[in-house]
Amino acid sequence: MQRLLLWIGIGIFFGWSIAILVNFSIYQHSTEQWTFIHPIVDGIMFMALMLVFYLFIWRTYKRNTSTASKQIAVLGGLSFVLAIVFII
Repeated sequence: MQRLLLWIGIGIFFGWSIAILVNFSIYQHSTEQWTFIHPIVDGIMFMALMLVFYLFIWRTYKRNTSTASKQIAVLGGLSFVLAIVFII
């Protein structure tokens, strides 16, 4: 089961990376947001960061479920605040 969870996280990363490469023309015309480097690079870096978070929380969950739940709550709250800040 643990190996399956690892491959799910890695599969999501590579699947999303391929999807952004295939659909880049649509993505480029539908967004007016600023990017740091390039929309493709920024998107892949974001998904790589999400993969790191996924693996970190997964390893923490294997050790202590309570700590992993707190990490998820903090990251979720931080994501919510950042989303509101960047929308405004």
